[in-house]
Amino acid sequence: MRTKRQGAKGGHWLKAGGWLYRLFRLGIIVGIGHVILYPLLVKVSVALMSPSDMYDMTVKWVPRQPTSDNFREVLSLIDYWKYFFTTLGVSLGATLAQVASCTLAAYGFARFRFRGRRALFFLVILTLCVPQQTYMVTTYMQYRYFDGFGLLSFFGVTPQSLIGTPWPLMLMSLGCQAAKNGLFIYVLQQFLARLPGELEEAAWVDGAGVGRIFWQIMLPNAGPAMVTVSVLSFVWCWNDLYTASTYMPSMPLFSTLLNNLAFQISRAEGGGSVIDTVRLSMLTNAGALLIIVPLIVLFLVAQRFFVQGIERTGLTGM
Repeated sequence: MRTKRQGAKGGHWLKAGGWLYRLFRLGIIVGIGHVILYPLLVKVSVALMSPSDMYDMTVKWVPRQPTSDNFREVLSLIDYWKYFFTTLGVSLGATLAQVASCTLAAYGFARFRFRGRRALFFLVILTLCVPQQTYMVTTYMQYRYFDGFGLLSFFGVTPQSLIGTPWPLMLMSLGCQAAKNGLFIYVLQQFLARLPGELEEAAWVDGAGVGRIFWQIMLPNAGPAMVTVSVLSFVWCWNDLYTASTYMPSMPLFSTLLNNLAFQISRAEGGGSVIDTVRLSMLTNAGALLIIVPLIVLFLVAQRFFVQGIERTGLTGM
């Protein structure tokens, strides 16, 4: 009897421990979710408020008189669509270049065996630890006096400046030198390495070459990982203030606009010495939401493929 009671008591303790673990996990998830969502919820709340709601001390989160006037006013004060299409074009171009170059590099690391492969792959991962600011001066001068990596000077052509154009970002993306390219290569390499080797062997038997295997077998099967990399690359290019301010300071991009959005709005209103900070806060939050909305829509559209690509690359420990 004592043994049965001890076993039942131990079972109760295990059950209680399981409930405590679930509560602890729920608390961690809620805490992290609060940290992530709180700034966005504040922006949504303030952007939908009217001036009377802002001055009403009893209004905390939900406005009593919700309005969309702040969004319409921001659209009239800044050339939103000019910034939107310019940022969209640059981000799409850089994303396509990064996905293409990183997929080729990942395919080589995943499916080929050659001397020094592990050392080279380690150096690729190591690039994630090196800040871009450490080689900012040399990279800037390379594109400030661009000579086609030595080809223009060889033929006696004067070096051209690429600063102020999207070409520095495109060239870095094609050469796997843009931000987070090491992460993209790692994600794609992990996915391609998990594909069955029998697919390649069957293609080799049928007489397919390396290019045909890559194009007709590897790429169709790597769809989820490529979607994951495309979403991450697009988001980083959309928000990349460092690259935009360093190589494209004169281009109308959302990252530079968001950095000085309050100044842009106050200047569009006349730049007077007296600024209504409450009204400026409403317009700034509305403008920030207009910049963020395309990314939210992108994630909602690609969410299923994005989650599937993360799971199948093994990043979650599965």
